[in-house]
Amino acid sequence: MRNEHFESLASWKAAAERVGYRPHVPRDTVGQKLESLSLFVKDHKLREVPPEKQALEAYYGSFSFSQSRPGVEAARVAALGTSYGSAPQVADVVGCEARSYERGPDPPPDDPDPRMPAVVVWACGDAFFLLASETLEVETLLRIARSVAPL
Repeated sequence: MRNEHFESLASWKAAAERVGYRPHVPRDTVGQKLESLSLFVKDHKLREVPPEKQALEAYYGSFSFSQSRPGVEAARVAALGTSYGSAPQVADVVGCEARSYERGPDPPPDDPDPRMPAVVVWACGDAFFLLASETLEVETLLRIARSVAPL
């Protein structure tokens, strides 16, 4: 089923041409293959999203990797000033300050919300990055994050 909020992209090369910058790509994907690559282009009211708010999203099966170029201050706020779970831990991703969040506890059987994923977020200059997984642990996500490099 097609999601009208996203534009599907055929490859990292196509993504680079579409976004106008060199995307960062994880070199260590813990054996997972890239399953899909898309660009967030329309908001919940189907309005065009400005380029600085568009997010490039890659799905690797057991984890997802998102990146955007919101600007220095917005990237810093998204990475360090926004909560993605409970008990954030300070981390370092190739010289950039990061936060990691362990997977949440299993919810009670009558809770409709799923278990919170493990998350690693960081900002480098004007770029914001997010790794999330419902199955991998934070240490594995940090390993993937530390392998991220420009295309």
